[in-house]
Amino acid sequence: MADLPASNVRRLMGGGAGDMRISAEAVASGVSAAEDFLKRLGERAASIARSHGRKTVMPEDLDAAKAQLLP
Repeated sequence: MADLPASNVRRLMGGGAGDMRISAEAVASGVSAAEDFLKRLGERAASIARSHGRKTVMPEDLDAAKAQLLP
C-alpha cells in the first residue's frame, strides 16, 4: 500500500505536464518512484548522520544525501 497520497503526487506531477493529462497508472508509477527515492534519501541521510557520530538526521544530512543521489 502506498504511503504518499496519489492526489498530492498527481498535483506535483501535473505542474510539469502543462496541458497534458496524467493517467492513473502514471500516477501510481510516480507514487512508487517518489517513495523509492524518499527511502533511499532517508537511508543515505541516516548514514551521513551516523558518520558524524549523530543519531539524529539533520537538514544538512538530507542536503548532502540529495546531492549524492541526484545528478
